[in-house]
Amino acid sequence: MLEAKCPVCKKRAKVLDDMSRVVCEHCGYEDEYNAYLEKMKDRISTMIEEFMLNEQDKI
Repeated sequence: MLEAKCPVCKKRAKVLDDMSRVVCEHCGYEDEYNAYLEKMKDRISTMIEEFMLNEQDKI
C-alpha cells in the first residue's frame, strides 16, 4: 500500500490500492486522491513563492 503525507496532521496516510482515496488513520482526514494531489500542489506552490520572496529580501 502506498503512503502519503497527511496535509492535516503531517503523519503518514494511506493511499487506497485503487488510488481513489487518501485516508489518515491518525486524524481522520479523507479525500479523493486527485483532490489530495491538488491540495499538495497548492501547498508546494505556496512554499516556493514564500521561499522566493525570502530570498529576494536577502538581496
